[in-house]
Amino acid sequence: MEKDFTYIKFPEGTNKVYLDDFCYELDRNTDSLTISFEGYFSSFPERLAPCTIYIFGLGGVSILKMVAMLKSILLLFLLILEIILGRNSSLSSTLLFFMSLAFGIISSYISEIKNYYNISKCDKCGRDFAFKEIKEPLIKMVSTYDKFEKTITRYMKCIYCNNEEIKTEIEYELSKSKSKKISKNRRNCKECGKKLALAEYRHPDVNMEYRTVRTIKHYKCISCGYMEISIKYNYIPNSAD
Repeated sequence: MEKDFTYIKFPEGTNKVYLDDFCYELDRNTDSLTISFEGYFSSFPERLAPCTIYIFGLGGVSILKMVAMLKSILLLFLLILEIILGRNSSLSSTLLFFMSLAFGIISSYISEIKNYYNISKCDKCGRDFAFKEIKEPLIKMVSTYDKFEKTITRYMKCIYCNNEEIKTEIEYELSKSKSKKISKNRRNCKECGKKLALAEYRHPDVNMEYRTVRTIKHYKCISCGYMEISIKYNYIPNSAD
């Protein structure tokens, strides 16, 4: 599993950092973190959504998504059960893991198709698959003590009536525990140099998108107010790789 790390530093008095086309903004009063960046035009749902909806219908697509997700959960449960009972072999465990992951990805793709159908319908003329994006979408990820939320703002124009709309959707929202004891695994502060003063002060944000697991950890110096964010990306290899 390949890994990639990014560190964002917030010295005292610095609340916004631009790095590699990403904007990282920290609210020191609430300890909330906002990550903003431009997305990209995705041709996947635009190409497959019309024929998929035509063949299965909107209700059928919803059922396919549910079936794929249930299979992913069931296979993951079987993997955990094998491990608990001590009957797992490396081959069967690997097979169950990648099958569970595959159905999870399929469910995510189907969700994209359903979502594209909803956002591409023009509210003015009522035509399906009428809206096209006219600029790159704005993506925001907001992390607070109790949740992690990802939103996408799309700039759309109808190809039939030229109606323009800005649509913001919540792609996903994850709840988490509100508090965390100051980590005992401390490090030296990079700003003031005080030993063992930089501590992880709240629970990390962990989420998976397709074949990438992203982990965001939050640190602050208990002495000088320096804050730091670490982002680790774990890239899960394809079983065919």
